[in-house]
Amino acid sequence: MSQKIPIAPRGLAVLAMVGPAFVWCAEYIGSGEVILATRTGALLGTAALWAIAGAILLKCSIGMAGAQWTAITGEGMIDLFRRMPGPRDWLIWVVLVVQLPAAIVSIGALAKVAGVFLNSLLPLPGGTIIWGATVSLFAVCVSWTGRFDLLKTVMSGLVMIIVVGVLYVAMTVLPPLTDIARGLVGLEPMVIPSWAPDAARNGSPWREILPLMGWAAGGFASQVWYTYWVLGAGYGMAAGRGYGKGADEQRLASMTSEEARSLRGWCRVVRTDAIVAAF
Repeated sequence: MSQKIPIAPRGLAVLAMVGPAFVWCAEYIGSGEVILATRTGALLGTAALWAIAGAILLKCSIGMAGAQWTAITGEGMIDLFRRMPGPRDWLIWVVLVVQLPAAIVSIGALAKVAGVFLNSLLPLPGGTIIWGATVSLFAVCVSWTGRFDLLKTVMSGLVMIIVVGVLYVAMTVLPPLTDIARGLVGLEPMVIPSWAPDAARNGSPWREILPLMGWAAGGFASQVWYTYWVLGAGYGMAAGRGYGKGADEQRLASMTSEEARSLRGWCRVVRTDAIVAAF
């Protein structure tokens, strides 16, 4: 029996289907935002705004393209990599070799920051390690369930906390609107202040900007994982397929024009979801 494609929502009903966006943006708010963005903001101020906005726009476009592929074909990005020409699974091994050390460093950095933050609220002997391990264990448990609805609920709550916190900080230290506007279009001079550490002051501002652009809104892995959040939400051809399955090429080849129009509707849902994540 061929897989039935659910009818795509229309109008405001699309907003009710938004879900992968919350998991995506909560996941990509990682070491780039917690560590690099705060460092670059302290050194360059509003002069770095154009880089952040540009990075978010770029990552949103990449993630949206991958998610639309998943909604149309029903396969995640790793499954797509398996079908690349050449030796079997060669691209997956390349990704693993590159991403594994990056993941270890970034997750370790986030666990350390979370441990320091929670220990400042509830001090314990050796609290940084204890709280960091607790946060890491909680994240593993939520992911291990394999339930997208639970992951979505937890991530949505974390995103709301982040949004409220960022808005509070932004309103507290809000620079003049003219500086914000000039920073967004790259008109603010990128000058590292005299009080900065010697390593930063003696180097080029681009040494601060380029790593930020690479990590802001997530790195390569974040764009790949977004396709799996779409699988979990069951958009388009992803409905009921689960994880780890390649595209059903025979099913796609026999698709009717009505089903193709339905998938176009699901692409609109994906675009809305990705835009929500970006903003």
